[in-house]
Amino acid sequence: MFTPEEKKTLAGITFVVVARMLGLFLLLPVLAPYVRDLEGSTPILTGIAVGIYGLTQAVLQIPFGYLSDKYGRKPVITAGFLAYILGSILGGLAGSVWFMITARLMQGAGAISSAAISLAADLIREEVRTPAFAHIGASVGMVFAVSITVAPYLAGKFGVPFIFYLTAFLSLLAMLYVLLFIREPEKHVKEIEPSIGNVFVVMKEKDQGMLNLSVGLLHAFLVSIFTLVPIELIQRYGFPKADHWKMYLPIILLSVAVMVPATILAEKRGRIREVFLGGIGLIALGFAAYLVFPTFYGALALLTLYFIGFHLLEPIMPSLLTKLSHQDTRGIAVGIYNTSQFIGAFLGGAAGGLFLKFGVTYMLITNLLLSILWFLLIAPWISTVRFKGRT
Repeated sequence: MFTPEEKKTLAGITFVVVARMLGLFLLLPVLAPYVRDLEGSTPILTGIAVGIYGLTQAVLQIPFGYLSDKYGRKPVITAGFLAYILGSILGGLAGSVWFMITARLMQGAGAISSAAISLAADLIREEVRTPAFAHIGASVGMVFAVSITVAPYLAGKFGVPFIFYLTAFLSLLAMLYVLLFIREPEKHVKEIEPSIGNVFVVMKEKDQGMLNLSVGLLHAFLVSIFTLVPIELIQRYGFPKADHWKMYLPIILLSVAVMVPATILAEKRGRIREVFLGGIGLIALGFAAYLVFPTFYGALALLTLYFIGFHLLEPIMPSLLTKLSHQDTRGIAVGIYNTSQFIGAFLGGAAGGLFLKFGVTYMLITNLLLSILWFLLIAPWISTVRFKGRT
C-alpha cells in the first residue's frame, strides 16, 4: 500500500505526533493532583496549569503553519521541538504553581502539529492518506492507553518531574529522526503564494469552520474531564490514583478496537456522516450517564462513552481537513485546525478549574448542552460535504 519512502515518512511523523501527545497524555491523569499541592496553588490556578499548554499551542499553530508553507516543514518542526524540550525541563524543576504555569506555556510553544501533519500530507499520496492518518490515530490511541496506564505508576514510583524529563528525552529523539531521516518536500510551482491574508481566506471556509468547532469541543471535553474525574475518583470514591490504570486501560483498548473498523466504514464504505454523528452522540450520552447516575459506575460510563466517541472522530477529522484544503495553504489550514484544538484544551482546563470549585455537576450539564448543540450544527453540514479533489 505504502511505498518505502512513505513508510519511512509515516513512521517519523507518527513518532513526532506521539512524542508531542505524550506531553499531554502522560501528564493528564496526574498533573492536576500534583499541581494542587504546589506552593501557591488554588483550584483555578490548578485548572490553568493543566490547560494553559493549549494557549500557546493555539497562539502559535497558525504562525507555525504559515512559516512551514513559506520556509519549509522541517525547520519549523525543529524549532517547535526545541521549545517543547525546554518547557518540559522547566516543568520538571517547577516548585510553585506559577513556575509550573510558565513551564506549561513554554511546552505549548512546541506547536509542531500543523507542520507535522502538513509534512505527512505533502509526502504521502492522497489515495493512501486516509489509512496513513488512521495509522497515526491508532498509534496516538495506543499511546494514550499506555500513558494513562503507566502515568500513575511512574508518578508514584519516580515522581511527576520524571515524566516531564522523559517526554523531553523522547521529543529530542523524534526531532533527530525528522532531521536525519525525513526529506523536505520538493518545491513546486505554487498556485497560491504564502500570505498572511490566506489565513482569513481559509478561516472563512465553512468546511474549515465545522472541523475547527469539532476538534475544539472534543479537546475541551477531554481536558475538563481529566481536570475533575481523577480527583473525583480519589476523593469521592476512594479509588487510589495508582490504580486508575485498571479503569483506563480496558476503556482505551476498547475504544481503539472500535476505531479501526469505524474508520474503514467511514472512508471505504462512505459512512463518514454516520460515524461522525455517532461519535458526537456517544460523547453526549456519556455526560448524560454520569449526570443521571452520579456514582463510580456513572464515571466509568462517562469515560467509556467519551473515549469511544473520541476515537471515532480523531482519525476522520484531519483526513477530511487535508482533503478539503489546498496544498498551497495546507499548513495554514492545519494550523487553524490545531489552534482550535488547543484553544479547546485551554478552555477545557480553565473551565475545569471553575468546575473544581463549584462541582462536577456543572461540568456535566455544560458539556452535555454543548454536545447537543454540536450535534445539531454538524448534522446538516456533514451530509453536504463534497471532496474537492485537491492535491
